[in-house]
Amino acid sequence: MDLIYLSILLLAIAFAIVVGYLCFILKRVSNNMKTLSSTMRYAEEQFKYITPELTNTIRETDKLIDDTTEKVRATEGMFDSLEEFGTSIISANEAFHNRFGKMTDEEMDRKVKPFIDGILWSEAGTRLYSSWQENKKAEKKELIIRNKNEIVEVSGREGSI
Repeated sequence: MDLIYLSILLLAIAFAIVVGYLCFILKRVSNNMKTLSSTMRYAEEQFKYITPELTNTIRETDKLIDDTTEKVRATEGMFDSLEEFGTSIISANEAFHNRFGKMTDEEMDRKVKPFIDGILWSEAGTRLYSSWQENKKAEKKELIIRNKNEIVEVSGREGSI
């Protein structure tokens, strides 16, 4: 019988150790849950401030995307025009090669020379005219010294007396 009492005693001690260990674990879990609860409360308060700002940011982003979409749609016509312009340049290039592709370089230079000369002379005329306009508007400034301490500036057109 002593063996039965001894085994019951050992079982009671083991049960007490397990219960003590479970109490320790449950106490730590309880502390962790309290800490988590306070952290979640703090996070919830912070989200009260962040949520309206995020909502405004999302609305502004939506407006920006709509505006960008409208602007991209507005440029589609320009890109269509550029595509048509490129197509017409390709067509002109093909026509040029079909008509003048068999010409030698000397013949091409001879036929293009009047156009090049016209461009050069028109550029020279434009530069001459703009230079004449600048000279016409330019003023001549003279300094007159009346006394040793007094300097007077006189303005007049170039070429005037």
